[in-house]
This record gives sequence, structure tokens and C-alpha cells, in this order.
Amino acid sequence: MRRAIWAGNLAALFFGLALSVGGAELLLRVMAALAPGGKEQMERLGYTEHDPLLGWRKKAGSRATYVRREFRSEFAINSRGLRGPERPYARPATTARVLVLGDSFVEAYTVADGATLTDLLETALRRTRPCPVEVLNGGTSGYSTDQEYLFYREEGRRYGASLVLVLTFANDIPFLVAERYYGFSKPLLDFESVPPRVVNAPVPVSRVERPPPAPVEAPTSYLFEAVRDRVQRLSPRFHDRLAEFGLWPPMRRLPANEEINLYRVPAYRHLDRHWSAYTWTLQSIDRTAQPEGARLAVVHVPNRMEVVDADHEATLARYGLEREHFDRSAVRDRIEAIAGRVGLPFLDLAPALRGANRVLRPVYLPTDPHWNERGYAVAAEAIADFVNAGNLLGCPVAEA
Repeated sequence: MRRAIWAGNLAALFFGLALSVGGAELLLRVMAALAPGGKEQMERLGYTEHDPLLGWRKKAGSRATYVRREFRSEFAINSRGLRGPERPYARPATTARVLVLGDSFVEAYTVADGATLTDLLETALRRTRPCPVEVLNGGTSGYSTDQEYLFYREEGRRYGASLVLVLTFANDIPFLVAERYYGFSKPLLDFESVPPRVVNAPVPVSRVERPPPAPVEAPTSYLFEAVRDRVQRLSPRFHDRLAEFGLWPPMRRLPANEEINLYRVPAYRHLDRHWSAYTWTLQSIDRTAQPEGARLAVVHVPNRMEVVDADHEATLARYGLEREHFDRSAVRDRIEAIAGRVGLPFLDLAPALRGANRVLRPVYLPTDPHWNERGYAVAAEAIADFVNAGNLLGCPVAEA
């Protein structure tokens, strides 16, 4: 009798377990079928156009739509080619203006209007200023600081901002000595002249077309793949330890690119010219800003692995790096040192993002390297505190 009871209980346990696993598998399959989008489809081709100086620019009056598995966003480009509300070149007499230069982190294509860095920074600064504040979005996806300098020189300075923030991400550095950015033609600057000269002007037209939708291979088990992905994110070492027993393939190893090489210890000497170009672009922006009465400050945008420990471990494993020869603070340290030499205020966003990041409330998207809405909110508050603490933004006085 007791044996029959135990057998019944065991059967009920296995039945419940099978039902749970089957239900989870079914739920994940339904979610995958309903999930929008997929991998990058060169969405920028729909709202950018060739520019003979900058390489590319956003088309005035265009609209952008991104549909990815991790996010969906739609936004408009205003009549002057910036993301954000219409703003005249002439600054209102008693309004303080901030111009933010940067790449896709500033353009913020992963979030809707109202949730961008510049939108949230404007809201945060208005809370603490006795005068109106406008924060302009001068970011364009794919730009490095050389293009940001050229944009500021030709267009950005016309807005009369008294504070210009240059946001720098690690992959800005390698492309400062290149004429192409992933197939797109870009300017190459010669810093022997003052101001710098564009060597390849006019920049050739890029011949990049939107790729066809990539086929998506459905896994045998969505639940198994979800577990594997989660284990790989939380503990790459444990993931590969299980791979040794044949549970799944080990992490795919990748060759280190120049962005990864920026974190090498000791530093690779061939990258010195990249850092020199970064120094010269900051100096060039500063020289252009000073006659406009504008102050320049530098903000470091950290790579996710600089913030999330599990991503740091995954980076070491994915690129086959030795811990003692890889310093995830190396890029931050170099940018801070350069900003100091040029005499510019500097902010590192990593501490704020690291302090806010939680397993269930992350600040980055799951696989896309950009911030989610929470990440943008954290970054905006950190920059507002930095501006206020350094007294970087005053209120203009109307002329009598």
C-alpha cells in the first residue's frame, strides 16, 4: 500500500514537472512568434543621407522606425536635421542652452521621444535652474569625435549653446584614423593644419544597401536555449564547464578587434595615433567653442562590460583574454587623462550605471549594447548632477 502511494506521488511529481516544462516551452514559442523584428536591418538608411563633409547626416523632416526583438521605437527628425523638438538657431535671451554631441547613445534610437538622454537631461536641469533650459540632441548614429567636431563647426555652434557635452564611447577611437565606418564613407582629418583639413573631401558617396531579412533558425527547444543563454550571461565559466560535458557547445571565440585592443595591458603602441587623433579633435572642438562663449566638457559612455561583471567575464571568455592583460577601466582612464590635459571637465558614467544596475532591473538592453529607458534615466540624472556640481551652466541675462 505504501509503495503504491509513493509511486503515485512520484508519478504526480513527474507529471507536474513535465506539465511545467511543456508549458514554459509553449509560452516561449508563442512569445518568439509574437516578438517583433530581429537583427539590424540598416534602419538608418531610411532617415539619413549622404553629406560631402560629414559622410552622412540625418534627413530633415524624416521619420525613423526601429522594430527589433528587444525594442521598438519611432521618432521624427526636425526641420534642421536634429532629433527632438523644433529649435531656432537664435537662443531665446534668458534661456540656457546645452548641446550634446555623440553617436547612437545620444541619438538614442532604442527609445521613443521623451525618453532620450537629451529629453531627460533637459527635464532634470530645469528642476534646478532659475531660468528655462533647452538641451539639443546633436547625436548621430555611427559618428566619431571627428564628425562631431565637423558638425559643431558647421552647424552645432549656430545654436548658441553655452555648454557643449561630448559623449565618448570606446568604438569612437578606432574610427578616427579610418575613411570608412562599416561600409560607410567618412571624413579623415589632417591635424597638421589649423583648423583640421578633411583629406578625402568631398567624402565619397557610400554604396550601402538595406540587406534582405536574415533567416531565423528556430531552436529545437526554446526553453533549453533560454536556459543556456541565461547561464552564459550570468557565468560564462560555468557555461563552458557544462560544455565540457557535452551539454551544449562552448562560447564562440572571436578575434579581438581594435575596440577590444584599447583595453589591453600594456597598451598597444600602434593605437597611440588613435588617441592622438582623439586629443586633437577635442582640442579642435574646444577652439571652436571658445569664441562662441561655450564651455566644453567630456562624458565617458562605458561599454556594458565596464558596468556589468558578468559581461566582463563574458568578454574575457569570448575573446580568449587573460585577466592580467585586460583592464576594463583603461579606456576611461585614457579619456580622463586626455580631458585633463586639454583642461576639460570630465565625467565617467560607469559608477552611476553600475550602482543602478540590477539583475531584474538592468540599465542595458539584453543583447543590444545600448541603454534601455532606465539606463537613459540614470545617465541623465548623473550628467545633471555633474553640471550642477561643477557650475557648468549659468543663466544668461537679457540685454537691456
